[in-house]
This record gives sequence, C-alpha cells and structure tokens, in this order.
Amino acid sequence: MKQSLGKRAKIRLFTYAAACVAVLAGFAIQGYGQSQWYRAHLEYTYQRAYTDLDDCITSISDTLEKSIYVNTPTQQSGLAARLMRESSMAKASLAVFPVEDASLEVIQKFISQTGDFAMTLSNQIARGQELTQEDYDILQQLGTYAQKLKGHLSEANNILSVESFSTVFPENLEAMAEDFTDYPSLIYDGPFSDHIAQRQPAALEGAQEVPQGNAQNNAAEFLGISRDLLTHSGDTEGNLPTRNFTGENLWVSVTRQGGIVSSFFIQRSVGEETINAQKAIEIADAFFASRGMEGMEESYYVTDNGACTINYAYSQDGVLYYPDLIKITVALDTGEILKYDADGYLMNHTQRSPQTPALTEAQARESISPLLTISGEGRLTVIPSASLSETLTWEFHCTAEDDTELLVYINAESGMEEEILILTRSDNGILVR
Repeated sequence: MKQSLGKRAKIRLFTYAAACVAVLAGFAIQGYGQSQWYRAHLEYTYQRAYTDLDDCITSISDTLEKSIYVNTPTQQSGLAARLMRESSMAKASLAVFPVEDASLEVIQKFISQTGDFAMTLSNQIARGQELTQEDYDILQQLGTYAQKLKGHLSEANNILSVESFSTVFPENLEAMAEDFTDYPSLIYDGPFSDHIAQRQPAALEGAQEVPQGNAQNNAAEFLGISRDLLTHSGDTEGNLPTRNFTGENLWVSVTRQGGIVSSFFIQRSVGEETINAQKAIEIADAFFASRGMEGMEESYYVTDNGACTINYAYSQDGVLYYPDLIKITVALDTGEILKYDADGYLMNHTQRSPQTPALTEAQARESISPLLTISGEGRLTVIPSASLSETLTWEFHCTAEDDTELLVYINAESGMEEEILILTRSDNGILVR
C-alpha cells in the first residue's frame, strides 16, 4: 500500500512538473511573440520616419538649388517658408531615431541652422530688404551640405529595401557625420523657429472611427490577401491617426477615421527587370481602377534599384490638383506593387468648386523670366502654398540657356511667381524637384 501511494505521489509530482514546464513554455512562446511584435512595430516606425527624413532633406536640397533662379521677393519669401517648414519636419523625423551621440548632433545642427537662417531671410524680405551677396553665399554653402546629406540618405534608402533599419542606419549615420566635421557655425540675425504645420485630413472629414477588426478587413481587401495574414501591430497618433498591421515582410496603415488604407510597404529584393517604366505605369493605372479610385493622373516617375516610383495627382474638369498626391512603387521584375503612399491625397482631397482663372494663359506668360524659353502651352494646375492653402496657377514648361528644364507656376489671379520646379531627365525617367 505504501509503495502504491509512493508511486502515485511520484506520478502526481511528475504530472505537476510537466504542467509547470508546459505553462512556462507557453509564457516563453507568448513572450517571444510579443517581442517579435514590438520589433516589427519599431522597424515600421523607423522606416516611416527615415522615409520622411529623406523626403524633407531632398526638398531642402532642391529648394536651396532653386534659389538662384528666383526672380521676385514673393518667390524668395515662399522658398524661405518652405525651408522653415521642411527643416522643422526633418527634425521631428530625426527625433524618432534611437540614436544619441555626436553623429546625430552635427546633423541636427545643420537642419536647425537651415530653418533658422530661412526665418531670417523671411523677416528680411518682409521688411522690403533685398538679399545680399552674403545671403546668397550662405544659401550656396547650405546647399552644398544638403546635397551631401541627401546623397547619404538616398544610398541608405536603397539598402533599407532589403535590410533592417537597425542594421543600416547607425553605420550610415557615421558616414553622414564625417561630411559635417568641418561644418561652420553660421552667423545671422533672427530667432530659432520650430513651427510644424498642423492640419486635419480633408478627405476624411465627417468619417467615423472604425474598429480594429474592420480596419484589418479593409487592409486585407485592399491588398488582395486573407485577413489572417495580417497582425495588428499598434496604432499611430498625429495628424493622420492610423491602425497599423504587419504580415510577412509587409507593413500597412489604415486610417482610424474612415478606415482607408493610407500606405503600405513590402520589403523584398527585386530580381532581374522584365518590364519597363511604361508597363509599370499601366500596372499602377490598373491598380487604381480595380479599387474604384477615379481621376488619378500620372504626372512623373523615376526608376531606381529595380523599381519604378510613379507620382499621381487628382484631375478634375481639366485642372490638375498637385496637393492630392499618391505615390506608387512597382517592382520591375514581377510588376508587384511594393509601396503605396496616399497621405498627401488623404490630407488634401476634397470636393472643389470649378476653377476660373482671372488671367488668360497669354497674360500669365508675361510673368515668366526673360532668361527662360517657354515650350508648349500652359496648363491650369492647383498647387499647395506655404500657408497650407491652395493656389490656382498656370503651369509652363521652360528651358534655361544651359538647357536646364523647369516648370514655372504663375498665379492665375495675380500673375506672381508661385513655384519653380527643376526637371531632371534620364534613362530612369523624369524627376521633378
């Protein structure tokens, strides 16, 4: 009897021990799953912040380059406002990164001083003072460093398509900092500005917040996959709050208000190219059509690293609305959509009244600089202004004496220059900056 009880006790003890091991294993698996979830969520956050930083620095570099073509105080003031805005946004993106060392400080210094100097120029222009040669020298100096930073970010962005942020960014950051070892302190008049434009998404006005499950269903339907392949990875706040989901090498964001897919990103290596840019545009057109998104018109594209990125703007009644922007990236090996970014469209799209210009195309032509030659006819377009409002303009394709191609936008009401864009053509496509 005692032996029987001893056996029972041993069996019971073994059973309890096995149960404890199973419970602990369950906790370990759960912990590992949560760890993977957080890692994927952080990676997605860093990827988005890096993309935003890349866009901001590219805009800063291009704006500084355009400054030599500016012909009026109004346009000079607009460029200064853009530098302030993009510098503030670049700092906000940089603050997301989990890096705290001297490498980051020198880049923060450059971005801050660019925004600070832009505010000084804006105040100077507002007082009716002309830009001095010293001002132009500083702009050129800032432009040189902006080009360097832009190159490093672009190089790292290509690597990020196949490697993780934590692997690429720290090493790339050191290379960036080396180019800024001799970066000088700029002396100028004016306070430090830290303004970041705030607005609400116009396309989602009046829309109700959707539950997480509905957002996941919308994401799966938009991507053409089963909802079971997506996992909720957290929500994002800000001007465009989103519910975020991850899959295998996939990140997708859905607006909490309205449940609209705002962006997605597929991370993979691109193989040998089998389609050209024109075919990629046709695939993107079909993508819009299959999802009932009407009125989107391709404006320009660029191919790089085996993929074609196409910018689309909304067109209505013959007027092209550049604020309503959607970017699509198509893989040139299989035609798969790798990236989709509709943030610009969601922030700006709304029902608009018919546009009636006060100036004819012929009258608007008179405002073009005599240093430029106009080719073709002008087109009515709506572009965003520094104050976040919209401006009806005549768009003209022009050429400078050195064969530089530009797009010049003349205010259809006042005849003032509103914007200048530089066109770059290559075998890879047409890039506007």
